[in-house]
Amino acid sequence: MGDTPQPRALTDVRADPRLHTLAALPDLRSAALPVGDPLSDVLPDGLVRGRTVSCSGDAAVSLALHLVAVATQAGSWLALFDNGRVGLLAAHERGIALQRTVLVSPPCDPSSWSSALATAVDGFEVVVAFPPRGASPADLRRVQARVQARGAVLVLVDLRRRVPAGQADVALATRTRAWHGIADGAGHLESRDVEVEVAGRRTARPRRAVLRVAG
Repeated sequence: MGDTPQPRALTDVRADPRLHTLAALPDLRSAALPVGDPLSDVLPDGLVRGRTVSCSGDAAVSLALHLVAVATQAGSWLALFDNGRVGLLAAHERGIALQRTVLVSPPCDPSSWSSALATAVDGFEVVVAFPPRGASPADLRRVQARVQARGAVLVLVDLRRRVPAGQADVALATRTRAWHGIADGAGHLESRDVEVEVAGRRTARPRRAVLRVAG
């Protein structure tokens, strides 16, 4: 067995010195959106436009928010399809620029959900959503086709394993290894070490990394 990867601390993306204005890039349609350190270990190419990323496991929500935070700070608009699991406070605590975030109450019907998602992709560079019960592979493929055509980035928080294996361009499976912030029964949880397994049809080979993330 190889050496167990050690966690690297996730910097405060609100003060990330690598932030830059996307408008200054020469070709927005082909450019990848930035991610913060150490998420570049997981996605060295950043958030590639036209692709779908799924996040599963016990740290899926936290990882998804961290993934898109630097992009919103750099000028991208985010549509957050919140089913009551996130909220603006949690988004802000993970560095998401609320002034460029629109909170969307998603419909429960899978067909209506996919239609609403496809509409959001027309107007936002980044969309974060939770697949509902009953969402079919065909529903997801229709949304993915729109994402690819528009050059957007879709992040699916797959808490119930509703995204079929191999459908997402990049699949990030998470598992919390340790919590930090409580000592001798006092204090509060501040961060955790999360093991992330990277797979998906746009991934050359599966790999793992351990990240330290807030919340």
